[in-house]
Amino acid sequence: MKKLIYTTLILVFFSQVFSCKLEDHFLEKSLGSDVNVDSIFSSKQKSLSAIAQAYAMSLQSGITLRYDNGRISGLKAGTLSHLSGEVNDVKFSWEDTYKIQRSGMVASDSDGKALSSDGFVFNYQSIRQCYLVIENIDKVPDLTEVQKKSIKAEMYTLIAYRYEEMFKRYGGVPIIEGTLSVDSDLNIPRATLRATLNHIIALCNKAISDLPDSYNASEKGRVTKGIPMCIKAEALMYAARPLFNSNMPYMSLGGNNNLICFGTQDASLWQQAIEANEQVIRWATANGYQIINTGNPLADYGTAVATPNNREVLLAFKSQSFIEAYNPHSQPGGANSMSYLQLTQYYKTDGTNQTWTGENWESYATYVNKCNELEARFKASAAIAGQQAWNNPSSHYWSSETLANASTWEKRAGSEGAGRRVKFFYMADTRDWFEFPLYRLAEFYLNLAEAYNEAGNPAQALQNLNVIRSRAGLPNVTETGQDVLRKLVQREWAVEFYEENHRYFDVKHWKLTDIANGIIGGEKKGVVFEYAPGKSEGWNAWDYASYAVKPVYTGYWDNSQYLEPFPQSEVNKGYLIQNPGY
Repeated sequence: MKKLIYTTLILVFFSQVFSCKLEDHFLEKSLGSDVNVDSIFSSKQKSLSAIAQAYAMSLQSGITLRYDNGRISGLKAGTLSHLSGEVNDVKFSWEDTYKIQRSGMVASDSDGKALSSDGFVFNYQSIRQCYLVIENIDKVPDLTEVQKKSIKAEMYTLIAYRYEEMFKRYGGVPIIEGTLSVDSDLNIPRATLRATLNHIIALCNKAISDLPDSYNASEKGRVTKGIPMCIKAEALMYAARPLFNSNMPYMSLGGNNNLICFGTQDASLWQQAIEANEQVIRWATANGYQIINTGNPLADYGTAVATPNNREVLLAFKSQSFIEAYNPHSQPGGANSMSYLQLTQYYKTDGTNQTWTGENWESYATYVNKCNELEARFKASAAIAGQQAWNNPSSHYWSSETLANASTWEKRAGSEGAGRRVKFFYMADTRDWFEFPLYRLAEFYLNLAEAYNEAGNPAQALQNLNVIRSRAGLPNVTETGQDVLRKLVQREWAVEFYEENHRYFDVKHWKLTDIANGIIGGEKKGVVFEYAPGKSEGWNAWDYASYAVKPVYTGYWDNSQYLEPFPQSEVNKGYLIQNPGY
Protein backbone atom coordinates (compact mmCIF):
# COMPACT_ATOMS: atom_id res chain seq x y z
CA MET A 1 0.00 0.00 0.00
CA LYS A 2 2.75 2.42 0.95
CA LYS A 3 4.67 1.57 -2.21
CA LEU A 4 1.54 2.32 -4.24
CA ILE A 5 1.08 5.66 -2.49
CA TYR A 6 4.66 6.64 -3.24
CA THR A 7 4.48 5.49 -6.85
CA THR A 8 1.27 7.42 -7.49
CA LEU A 9 2.61 10.45 -5.71
CA ILE A 10 5.79 10.74 -7.72
CA LEU A 11 3.83 11.18 -10.94
CA VAL A 12 1.79 13.96 -9.34
CA PHE A 13 4.94 15.40 -7.82
CA PHE A 14 6.77 15.79 -11.12
CA SER A 15 3.73 17.10 -12.98
CA GLN A 16 3.05 19.73 -10.32
CA VAL A 17 6.59 20.79 -9.51
CA PHE A 18 8.94 20.08 -12.40
CA SER A 19 6.61 21.33 -15.14
CA CYS A 20 5.90 24.66 -13.40
CA LYS A 21 8.09 27.70 -13.13
CA LEU A 22 9.48 28.56 -9.71
CA GLU A 23 7.95 31.29 -7.60
CA ASP A 24 9.44 34.76 -7.78
CA HIS A 25 10.43 34.41 -4.12
CA PHE A 26 11.58 31.23 -2.45
CA LEU A 27 9.06 31.56 0.39
CA GLU A 28 6.01 32.39 -1.72
CA LYS A 29 3.13 29.98 -2.07
CA SER A 30 2.62 27.89 -5.15
CA LEU A 31 -0.34 29.23 -7.12
CA GLY A 32 -3.47 27.29 -6.30
CA SER A 33 -1.72 25.19 -3.66
CA ASP A 34 -4.44 25.85 -1.06
CA VAL A 35 -7.46 25.51 -3.36
CA ASN A 36 -8.18 21.93 -2.29
CA VAL A 37 -6.84 22.03 1.27
CA ASP A 38 -10.23 21.50 2.89
CA SER A 39 -10.94 18.61 0.54
CA ILE A 40 -7.54 16.99 1.07
CA PHE A 41 -7.91 17.10 4.85
CA SER A 42 -11.51 15.93 4.88
CA SER A 43 -10.58 12.29 5.48
CA LYS A 44 -7.69 10.10 6.55
CA GLN A 45 -7.42 8.50 3.13
CA LYS A 46 -7.29 11.82 1.29
CA SER A 47 -4.78 13.32 3.73
CA LEU A 48 -2.33 10.54 2.86
CA SER A 49 -1.61 12.27 -0.46
CA ALA A 50 -0.39 15.41 1.31
CA ILE A 51 1.64 13.36 3.77
CA ALA A 52 3.22 11.27 1.01
CA GLN A 53 4.05 14.40 -0.98
CA ALA A 54 5.82 15.83 2.07
CA TYR A 55 7.91 12.65 2.25
CA ALA A 56 8.72 12.67 -1.46
CA MET A 57 9.79 16.31 -1.45
CA SER A 58 11.71 16.25 1.83
CA LEU A 59 13.69 13.02 1.59
CA GLN A 60 15.03 13.29 -1.97
CA SER A 61 17.70 15.85 -1.01
CA GLY A 62 20.96 14.86 -2.68
CA ILE A 63 19.37 12.19 -4.89
CA THR A 64 19.34 13.02 -8.59
CA LEU A 65 15.85 12.43 -9.94
CA ARG A 66 14.70 11.66 -13.45
CA TYR A 67 13.28 14.51 -15.51
CA ASP A 68 14.63 17.26 -13.23
CA ASN A 69 16.13 19.00 -16.23
CA GLY A 70 15.31 22.40 -14.76
CA ARG A 71 17.56 21.85 -11.72
CA ILE A 72 14.58 22.37 -9.43
CA SER A 73 15.47 19.88 -6.71
CA GLY A 74 19.21 19.53 -7.25
CA LEU A 75 21.65 18.26 -9.86
CA LYS A 76 20.38 18.06 -13.42
CA ALA A 77 22.50 14.97 -14.02
CA GLY A 78 25.20 13.02 -12.26
CA THR A 79 25.38 12.29 -8.54
CA LEU A 80 27.17 13.52 -5.44
CA SER A 81 29.57 10.60 -6.01
CA HIS A 82 30.90 12.43 -9.05
CA LEU A 83 31.60 15.56 -7.01
CA SER A 84 33.24 13.75 -4.09
CA GLY A 85 35.97 12.01 -6.09
CA GLU A 86 34.35 8.56 -5.78
CA VAL A 87 33.27 8.40 -9.43
CA ASN A 88 34.90 9.83 -12.55
CA ASP A 89 32.50 11.59 -14.91
CA VAL A 90 34.47 11.47 -18.15
CA LYS A 91 31.89 11.34 -20.94
CA PHE A 92 28.89 13.66 -20.80
CA SER A 93 30.07 17.28 -20.80
CA TRP A 94 26.51 18.58 -20.46
CA GLU A 95 26.06 17.04 -17.02
CA ASP A 96 26.11 19.34 -14.00
CA THR A 97 28.66 17.12 -12.31
CA TYR A 98 31.00 17.22 -15.32
CA LYS A 99 30.93 21.02 -15.16
CA ILE A 100 31.36 21.24 -11.39
CA GLN A 101 34.21 18.71 -11.40
CA ARG A 102 36.16 20.86 -13.82
CA SER A 103 35.02 24.44 -13.11
CA GLY A 104 33.42 24.45 -9.66
CA MET A 105 30.07 25.58 -8.32
CA VAL A 106 28.76 29.02 -9.26
CA ALA A 107 25.94 31.21 -7.95
CA SER A 108 24.46 31.85 -11.39
CA ASP A 109 24.83 29.50 -14.32
CA SER A 110 23.68 30.11 -17.90
CA ASP A 111 20.06 29.44 -16.87
CA GLY A 112 20.27 31.96 -14.02
CA LYS A 113 20.20 29.27 -11.34
CA ALA A 114 23.01 28.24 -9.06
CA LEU A 115 25.18 25.41 -10.35
CA SER A 116 25.52 23.33 -7.20
CA SER A 117 24.35 20.07 -5.65
CA ASP A 118 21.17 21.60 -4.26
CA GLY A 119 17.95 23.26 -5.35
CA PHE A 120 17.88 25.94 -2.64
CA VAL A 121 14.34 27.15 -3.34
CA PHE A 122 13.03 23.60 -3.28
CA ASN A 123 14.12 23.20 0.34
CA TYR A 124 11.52 25.74 1.39
CA GLN A 125 8.85 24.33 -0.87
CA SER A 126 9.42 21.02 0.93
CA ILE A 127 9.30 22.65 4.35
CA ARG A 128 6.13 24.50 3.42
CA GLN A 129 4.47 21.24 2.39
CA CYS A 130 5.27 19.79 5.81
CA TYR A 131 3.83 22.80 7.62
CA LEU A 132 0.75 22.60 5.42
CA VAL A 133 0.13 19.15 6.88
CA ILE A 134 0.90 20.26 10.44
CA GLU A 135 -1.52 23.19 10.23
CA ASN A 136 -4.38 21.20 8.70
CA ILE A 137 -4.19 17.63 10.00
CA ASP A 138 -6.45 18.47 12.96
CA LYS A 139 -9.29 18.93 10.46
CA VAL A 140 -9.32 15.24 9.55
CA PRO A 141 -12.35 13.73 11.32
CA ASP A 142 -11.40 10.05 11.19
CA LEU A 143 -7.96 10.34 12.76
CA THR A 144 -7.47 9.91 16.51
CA GLU A 145 -5.66 12.55 18.54
CA VAL A 146 -2.74 10.16 18.93
CA GLN A 147 -2.54 9.70 15.16
CA LYS A 148 -2.67 13.45 14.56
CA LYS A 149 0.16 14.06 17.03
CA SER A 150 2.20 11.32 15.37
CA ILE A 151 1.68 12.81 11.89
CA LYS A 152 2.74 16.24 13.15
CA ALA A 153 5.86 14.64 14.62
CA GLU A 154 6.58 13.03 11.25
CA MET A 155 6.39 16.43 9.59
CA TYR A 156 8.65 18.07 12.20
CA THR A 157 11.13 15.28 11.54
CA LEU A 158 11.05 15.88 7.79
CA ILE A 159 11.53 19.61 8.36
CA ALA A 160 14.52 18.87 10.59
CA TYR A 161 15.94 16.60 7.89
CA ARG A 162 15.67 19.33 5.29
CA TYR A 163 17.31 21.91 7.57
CA GLU A 164 20.10 19.46 8.37
CA GLU A 165 20.68 18.97 4.65
CA MET A 166 20.94 22.75 4.23
CA PHE A 167 23.10 23.13 7.36
CA LYS A 168 25.88 20.94 5.97
CA ARG A 169 25.70 22.62 2.54
CA TYR A 170 25.33 26.31 3.38
CA GLY A 171 25.91 26.90 7.09
CA GLY A 172 23.27 29.17 8.60
CA VAL A 173 20.04 29.50 6.59
CA PRO A 174 16.70 31.34 6.93
CA ILE A 175 14.39 29.71 9.46
CA ILE A 176 10.63 29.61 8.98
CA GLU A 177 8.20 28.05 11.44
CA GLY A 178 4.96 27.79 9.50
CA THR A 179 3.31 28.48 6.16
CA LEU A 180 3.44 32.15 5.22
CA SER A 181 0.53 34.22 3.99
CA VAL A 182 0.72 36.78 1.20
CA ASP A 183 0.88 39.43 3.93
CA SER A 184 3.88 37.87 5.68
CA ASP A 185 7.31 39.46 5.55
CA LEU A 186 9.19 37.22 3.14
CA ASN A 187 12.56 38.92 3.63
CA ILE A 188 13.82 36.49 6.24
CA PRO A 189 17.61 36.69 6.65
CA ARG A 190 19.98 33.83 7.33
CA ALA A 191 20.09 32.58 10.90
CA THR A 192 23.50 32.08 12.45
CA LEU A 193 25.19 28.71 12.22
CA ARG A 194 24.51 28.12 15.92
CA ALA A 195 20.84 29.12 15.64
CA THR A 196 20.38 26.78 12.67
CA LEU A 197 21.90 23.88 14.61
CA ASN A 198 19.74 24.66 17.63
CA HIS A 199 16.63 24.75 15.42
CA ILE A 200 17.41 21.30 14.01
CA ILE A 201 17.91 19.86 17.49
CA ALA A 202 14.73 21.51 18.80
CA LEU A 203 12.68 20.07 15.94
CA CYS A 204 14.10 16.60 16.60
CA ASN A 205 13.47 16.78 20.33
CA LYS A 206 9.93 17.98 19.66
CA ALA A 207 9.20 15.00 17.41
CA ILE A 208 10.69 12.08 19.32
CA SER A 209 8.06 11.56 22.01
CA ASP A 210 5.09 11.42 19.62
CA LEU A 211 6.51 8.97 17.08
CA PRO A 212 6.06 5.19 17.20
CA ASP A 213 8.94 2.74 17.31
CA SER A 214 7.55 0.88 14.30
CA TYR A 215 4.70 0.68 11.79
CA ASN A 216 2.76 -2.18 10.29
CA ALA A 217 3.92 -3.60 6.97
CA SER A 218 1.65 -1.38 4.86
CA GLU A 219 3.22 1.79 6.32
CA LYS A 220 6.91 0.93 6.17
CA GLY A 221 8.95 3.91 5.09
CA ARG A 222 7.40 6.41 7.48
CA VAL A 223 9.72 7.94 10.07
CA THR A 224 9.90 6.20 13.41
CA LYS A 225 11.04 7.49 16.80
CA GLY A 226 14.62 6.72 15.84
CA ILE A 227 14.80 9.03 12.81
CA PRO A 228 14.82 12.39 14.63
CA MET A 229 17.53 10.83 16.80
CA CYS A 230 19.48 10.08 13.60
CA ILE A 231 19.07 13.62 12.27
CA LYS A 232 20.19 15.13 15.57
CA ALA A 233 23.20 12.81 15.75
CA GLU A 234 24.29 13.61 12.20
CA ALA A 235 23.84 17.36 12.68
CA LEU A 236 26.02 17.28 15.78
CA MET A 237 28.73 15.41 13.88
CA TYR A 238 28.87 18.14 11.25
CA ALA A 239 28.85 20.74 14.01
CA ALA A 240 31.80 19.09 15.76
CA ARG A 241 33.99 18.69 12.66
CA PRO A 242 36.67 21.27 11.79
CA LEU A 243 34.85 23.19 9.05
CA PHE A 244 32.33 24.71 11.46
CA ASN A 245 33.97 24.04 14.83
CA SER A 246 36.81 26.53 14.53
CA ASN A 247 37.97 29.95 15.66
CA MET A 248 38.07 31.31 12.12
CA PRO A 249 36.03 30.37 9.04
CA TYR A 250 37.51 28.77 5.92
CA MET A 251 37.17 32.20 4.22
CA SER A 252 36.28 35.52 5.80
CA LEU A 253 32.70 36.74 5.65
CA GLY A 254 33.56 39.91 7.53
CA GLY A 255 31.03 40.75 10.20
CA ASN A 256 28.96 37.71 9.24
CA ASN A 257 31.43 34.95 10.07
CA ASN A 258 28.88 33.49 12.49
CA LEU A 259 26.87 32.33 9.47
CA ILE A 260 29.58 29.83 8.51
CA CYS A 261 31.63 29.27 11.67
CA PHE A 262 31.07 28.96 15.42
CA GLY A 263 34.01 31.27 16.14
CA THR A 264 35.45 28.90 18.72
CA GLN A 265 36.70 25.34 19.00
CA ASP A 266 34.11 23.70 21.21
CA ALA A 267 35.32 20.29 22.35
CA SER A 268 31.99 19.63 24.07
CA LEU A 269 30.37 19.18 20.67
CA TRP A 270 32.14 15.84 20.32
CA GLN A 271 30.66 14.69 23.63
CA GLN A 272 27.20 15.86 22.54
CA ALA A 273 27.67 13.90 19.31
CA ILE A 274 28.67 10.80 21.28
CA GLU A 275 25.56 10.97 23.43
CA ALA A 276 23.29 11.48 20.40
CA ASN A 277 24.80 8.59 18.45
CA GLU A 278 24.72 6.26 21.45
CA GLN A 279 21.01 7.09 21.75
CA VAL A 280 20.45 6.02 18.13
CA ILE A 281 22.18 2.67 18.64
CA ARG A 282 20.35 1.97 21.90
CA TRP A 283 17.02 2.66 20.23
CA ALA A 284 17.90 0.68 17.10
CA THR A 285 19.09 -2.44 18.90
CA ALA A 286 16.05 -2.36 21.20
CA ASN A 287 13.79 -2.31 18.14
CA GLY A 288 15.27 -5.13 16.11
CA TYR A 289 17.80 -3.29 13.93
CA GLN A 290 21.31 -4.69 13.66
CA ILE A 291 24.56 -4.72 11.74
CA ILE A 292 24.04 -7.68 9.43
CA ASN A 293 26.91 -10.07 10.14
CA THR A 294 26.43 -13.77 9.44
CA GLY A 295 30.07 -14.37 8.58
CA ASN A 296 29.58 -13.93 4.82
CA PRO A 297 30.94 -10.41 4.16
CA LEU A 298 29.81 -10.12 0.53
CA ALA A 299 26.26 -11.26 1.25
CA ASP A 300 26.04 -9.30 4.50
CA TYR A 301 27.24 -5.99 3.09
CA GLY A 302 25.34 -6.52 -0.15
CA THR A 303 22.13 -7.13 1.77
CA ALA A 304 22.68 -4.13 4.05
CA VAL A 305 23.12 -1.65 1.23
CA ALA A 306 20.81 -3.06 -1.42
CA THR A 307 17.99 -5.25 -0.12
CA PRO A 308 14.79 -3.27 0.50
CA ASN A 309 13.49 -3.23 4.09
CA ASN A 310 16.50 -5.00 5.58
CA ARG A 311 17.19 -4.72 9.32
CA GLU A 312 20.16 -2.38 8.96
CA VAL A 313 18.41 0.44 7.09
CA LEU A 314 16.60 2.81 9.44
CA LEU A 315 15.20 5.01 6.67
CA ALA A 316 15.21 4.78 2.87
CA PHE A 317 14.00 6.96 0.02
CA LYS A 318 11.01 5.09 -1.36
CA SER A 319 9.35 7.76 -3.49
CA GLN A 320 11.22 7.00 -6.71
CA SER A 321 12.77 3.58 -6.91
CA PHE A 322 14.20 3.74 -10.46
CA ILE A 323 17.10 6.17 -10.12
CA GLU A 324 18.94 5.93 -13.41
CA ALA A 325 21.86 8.11 -12.30
CA TYR A 326 23.06 5.12 -10.26
CA ASN A 327 21.88 2.37 -12.58
CA PRO A 328 24.63 0.80 -14.71
CA HIS A 329 22.02 -0.40 -17.22
CA SER A 330 21.21 3.20 -18.14
CA GLN A 331 23.52 5.60 -19.93
CA PRO A 332 23.60 8.14 -17.05
CA GLY A 333 24.69 5.43 -14.63
CA GLY A 334 26.61 3.19 -17.00
CA ALA A 335 28.92 5.64 -18.75
CA ASN A 336 30.95 6.53 -15.66
CA SER A 337 32.77 4.44 -13.11
CA MET A 338 34.68 4.15 -9.85
CA SER A 339 37.71 6.42 -9.67
CA TYR A 340 41.22 5.17 -9.03
CA LEU A 341 41.25 7.17 -5.78
CA GLN A 342 38.24 5.23 -4.52
CA LEU A 343 39.80 1.94 -5.62
CA THR A 344 42.82 2.61 -3.42
CA GLN A 345 40.63 2.96 -0.33
CA TYR A 346 39.75 -0.76 -0.31
CA TYR A 347 41.86 -3.25 1.62
CA LYS A 348 42.90 -6.72 0.62
CA THR A 349 41.00 -9.42 2.47
CA ASP A 350 43.87 -9.76 4.97
CA GLY A 351 43.63 -6.06 5.86
CA THR A 352 46.77 -4.97 4.01
CA ASN A 353 46.97 -2.49 1.16
CA GLN A 354 46.86 -3.53 -2.48
CA THR A 355 49.55 -2.31 -4.88
CA TRP A 356 48.61 -1.03 -8.32
CA THR A 357 50.56 -0.22 -11.43
CA GLY A 358 51.41 3.36 -12.23
CA GLU A 359 51.25 4.75 -15.74
CA ASN A 360 53.12 1.73 -17.11
CA TRP A 361 50.94 -0.92 -18.68
CA GLU A 362 50.46 -4.24 -16.89
CA SER A 363 48.55 -7.26 -18.08
CA TYR A 364 44.78 -7.36 -17.79
CA ALA A 365 45.11 -10.69 -15.96
CA THR A 366 47.18 -8.96 -13.29
CA TYR A 367 44.42 -6.41 -12.79
CA VAL A 368 41.78 -9.11 -12.41
CA ASN A 369 43.93 -11.00 -9.91
CA LYS A 370 44.51 -7.87 -7.84
CA CYS A 371 40.80 -7.09 -7.78
CA ASN A 372 40.01 -10.64 -6.70
CA GLU A 373 42.27 -10.09 -3.69
CA LEU A 374 40.22 -7.11 -2.47
CA GLU A 375 37.73 -7.12 0.38
CA ALA A 376 34.06 -7.97 -0.05
CA ARG A 377 32.82 -4.37 0.01
CA PHE A 378 34.62 -3.69 -3.26
CA LYS A 379 33.11 -6.79 -4.82
CA ALA A 380 29.64 -5.76 -3.66
CA SER A 381 30.10 -2.28 -5.13
CA ALA A 382 31.88 -2.70 -8.47
CA ALA A 383 31.85 -4.87 -11.59
CA ILE A 384 35.24 -4.75 -13.24
CA ALA A 385 35.93 -4.73 -16.97
CA GLY A 386 35.35 -8.03 -18.72
CA GLN A 387 34.06 -9.86 -15.64
CA GLN A 388 30.70 -10.94 -14.25
CA ALA A 389 29.52 -8.78 -11.35
CA TRP A 390 30.43 -10.48 -8.07
CA ASN A 391 27.16 -9.37 -6.47
CA ASN A 392 25.05 -11.08 -9.17
CA PRO A 393 27.16 -14.11 -10.09
CA SER A 394 24.56 -16.08 -12.05
CA SER A 395 22.62 -13.37 -13.89
CA HIS A 396 23.37 -12.50 -17.51
CA TYR A 397 21.80 -9.12 -16.78
CA TRP A 398 24.94 -8.36 -14.75
CA SER A 399 27.47 -9.77 -17.19
CA SER A 400 30.26 -7.59 -18.51
CA GLU A 401 28.72 -7.68 -21.98
CA THR A 402 25.33 -6.43 -20.78
CA LEU A 403 26.85 -3.70 -18.63
CA ALA A 404 29.17 -2.59 -21.43
CA ASN A 405 26.20 -2.07 -23.70
CA ALA A 406 24.78 0.51 -21.29
CA SER A 407 27.34 3.15 -22.29
CA THR A 408 26.88 3.12 -26.07
CA TRP A 409 25.80 6.74 -26.39
CA GLU A 410 29.42 7.80 -26.73
CA LYS A 411 30.72 4.26 -27.41
CA ARG A 412 31.73 1.75 -24.78
CA ALA A 413 35.46 2.39 -24.80
CA GLY A 414 36.82 4.23 -21.78
CA SER A 415 33.81 3.89 -19.50
CA GLU A 416 35.01 0.87 -17.50
CA GLY A 417 37.24 2.69 -14.99
CA ALA A 418 38.02 0.86 -11.76
CA GLY A 419 34.60 -0.75 -11.85
CA ARG A 420 31.05 -0.16 -13.00
CA ARG A 421 28.55 0.99 -10.39
CA VAL A 422 26.54 -1.97 -9.07
CA LYS A 423 26.39 -1.37 -5.31
CA PHE A 424 22.63 -1.00 -4.90
CA PHE A 425 21.72 -4.17 -6.80
CA TYR A 426 22.97 -7.14 -4.76
CA MET A 427 21.32 -10.32 -6.10
CA ALA A 428 18.86 -8.14 -8.01
CA ASP A 429 18.81 -10.21 -11.21
CA THR A 430 16.53 -8.19 -13.52
CA ARG A 431 15.33 -5.80 -10.81
CA ASP A 432 16.34 -2.29 -11.87
CA TRP A 433 14.91 -0.39 -8.92
CA PHE A 434 16.30 0.13 -5.45
CA GLU A 435 15.57 2.19 -2.37
CA PHE A 436 18.33 4.67 -1.60
CA PRO A 437 19.47 4.18 2.03
CA LEU A 438 19.26 7.49 3.91
CA TYR A 439 20.16 6.23 7.39
CA ARG A 440 21.95 2.92 7.82
CA LEU A 441 22.94 1.71 11.27
CA ALA A 442 26.61 1.44 10.26
CA GLU A 443 26.73 5.26 10.06
CA PHE A 444 26.24 5.62 13.78
CA TYR A 445 28.98 3.15 14.67
CA LEU A 446 31.41 5.10 12.50
CA ASN A 447 30.14 8.38 13.97
CA LEU A 448 31.01 6.99 17.39
CA ALA A 449 34.41 5.75 16.23
CA GLU A 450 35.18 9.25 14.96
CA ALA A 451 33.73 11.14 17.92
CA TYR A 452 35.32 8.95 20.60
CA ASN A 453 38.70 9.31 18.91
CA GLU A 454 38.39 13.10 18.78
CA ALA A 455 37.28 13.10 22.43
CA GLY A 456 40.42 11.19 23.43
CA ASN A 457 38.86 7.77 24.06
CA PRO A 458 40.58 5.42 21.59
CA ALA A 459 39.30 2.25 23.28
CA GLN A 460 35.68 3.14 22.59
CA ALA A 461 36.63 4.40 19.12
CA LEU A 462 38.16 1.02 18.27
CA GLN A 463 35.23 -0.91 19.68
CA ASN A 464 32.82 0.86 17.32
CA LEU A 465 35.16 0.88 14.33
CA ASN A 466 35.78 -2.84 14.59
CA VAL A 467 32.06 -3.64 14.54
CA ILE A 468 32.07 -2.41 10.94
CA ARG A 469 35.40 -3.97 9.98
CA SER A 470 34.36 -7.32 11.43
CA ARG A 471 31.28 -7.45 9.23
CA ALA A 472 33.54 -6.69 6.24
CA GLY A 473 35.73 -9.69 7.12
CA LEU A 474 38.73 -7.54 8.03
CA PRO A 475 40.99 -7.93 11.06
CA ASN A 476 40.47 -5.60 14.00
CA VAL A 477 42.34 -2.31 14.17
CA THR A 478 44.45 -1.88 17.34
CA GLU A 479 46.04 1.52 16.63
CA THR A 480 45.42 4.04 19.44
CA GLY A 481 47.33 7.10 18.23
CA GLN A 482 44.77 9.82 17.55
CA ASP A 483 46.14 11.06 14.22
CA VAL A 484 46.64 7.59 12.76
CA LEU A 485 43.29 6.37 14.05
CA ARG A 486 41.59 9.43 12.59
CA LYS A 487 42.88 8.50 9.13
CA LEU A 488 41.79 4.90 9.57
CA VAL A 489 38.28 5.98 10.56
CA GLN A 490 38.10 8.36 7.60
CA ARG A 491 39.19 5.57 5.27
CA GLU A 492 36.50 3.32 6.72
CA TRP A 493 33.91 6.01 5.96
CA ALA A 494 35.14 6.13 2.35
CA VAL A 495 34.79 2.36 1.89
CA GLU A 496 31.66 1.59 3.89
CA PHE A 497 29.63 4.48 2.48
CA TYR A 498 30.82 4.60 -1.14
CA GLU A 499 28.06 6.22 -3.23
CA GLU A 500 25.77 6.81 -0.22
CA ASN A 501 26.09 10.63 -0.27
CA HIS A 502 28.51 10.93 2.64
CA ARG A 503 31.92 11.43 1.04
CA TYR A 504 31.03 14.73 -0.66
CA PHE A 505 30.32 16.32 2.71
CA ASP A 506 32.86 14.38 4.77
CA VAL A 507 35.95 15.52 2.87
CA LYS A 508 34.84 19.15 3.16
CA HIS A 509 33.85 19.12 6.81
CA TRP A 510 37.04 17.27 7.74
CA LYS A 511 39.01 19.87 5.72
CA LEU A 512 41.28 17.13 4.37
CA THR A 513 44.71 18.41 3.41
CA ASP A 514 44.62 16.82 -0.06
CA ILE A 515 41.19 18.13 -0.99
CA ALA A 516 42.80 20.33 -3.68
CA ASN A 517 45.35 17.73 -4.68
CA GLY A 518 43.54 14.67 -5.97
CA ILE A 519 40.42 14.33 -3.81
CA ILE A 520 38.23 16.98 -5.45
CA GLY A 521 40.74 19.28 -7.12
CA GLY A 522 43.98 18.52 -8.93
CA GLU A 523 44.97 15.60 -11.12
CA LYS A 524 42.24 12.96 -11.20
CA LYS A 525 43.26 9.44 -12.11
CA GLY A 526 41.35 6.53 -13.54
CA VAL A 527 41.97 2.92 -14.51
CA VAL A 528 42.24 2.69 -18.29
CA PHE A 529 42.61 -0.29 -20.62
CA GLU A 530 44.31 -1.31 -23.84
CA TYR A 531 42.15 -3.62 -25.89
CA ALA A 532 43.22 -6.85 -27.52
CA PRO A 533 44.41 -6.74 -31.15
CA GLY A 534 41.52 -5.98 -33.46
CA LYS A 535 39.32 -4.69 -30.61
CA SER A 536 38.32 -1.05 -30.12
CA GLU A 537 36.16 -1.64 -27.05
CA GLY A 538 35.56 -4.30 -24.43
CA TRP A 539 32.70 -6.66 -23.72
CA ASN A 540 34.36 -9.78 -22.35
CA ALA A 541 37.64 -10.78 -20.71
CA TRP A 542 39.32 -11.70 -24.01
CA ASP A 543 38.72 -8.18 -25.33
CA TYR A 544 41.27 -6.71 -22.88
CA ALA A 545 45.06 -6.78 -23.08
CA SER A 546 46.41 -4.54 -20.33
CA TYR A 547 45.60 -1.83 -17.80
CA ALA A 548 47.27 1.28 -16.43
CA VAL A 549 46.48 4.19 -14.12
CA LYS A 550 46.39 7.48 -16.02
CA PRO A 551 45.23 11.06 -15.45
CA VAL A 552 41.72 11.44 -16.88
CA TYR A 553 40.96 15.07 -16.06
CA THR A 554 41.97 17.95 -13.79
CA GLY A 555 39.55 18.70 -10.98
CA TYR A 556 38.70 22.18 -9.75
CA TRP A 557 39.13 23.36 -6.19
CA ASP A 558 38.92 26.74 -4.51
CA ASN A 559 38.23 27.30 -0.83
CA SER A 560 34.88 28.85 -1.74
CA GLN A 561 33.75 25.32 -2.58
CA TYR A 562 33.67 24.21 1.06
CA LEU A 563 30.09 25.52 1.18
CA GLU A 564 27.59 25.93 -1.62
CA PRO A 565 26.41 29.15 -3.26
CA PHE A 566 22.95 30.58 -2.76
CA PRO A 567 21.26 31.42 -6.07
CA GLN A 568 22.40 34.89 -7.07
CA SER A 569 18.81 35.74 -7.96
CA GLU A 570 17.91 35.37 -4.26
CA VAL A 571 20.98 37.26 -3.06
CA ASN A 572 20.13 40.16 -5.37
CA LYS A 573 16.93 40.73 -3.42
CA GLY A 574 19.04 42.17 -0.65
CA TYR A 575 18.40 40.10 2.46
CA LEU A 576 20.27 36.84 1.81
CA ILE A 577 24.02 37.06 2.45
CA GLN A 578 26.05 35.04 -0.06
CA ASN A 579 28.68 32.57 1.09
CA PRO A 580 32.26 33.81 0.55
CA GLY A 581 33.93 33.50 -2.83
CA TYR A 582 30.80 33.50 -5.01
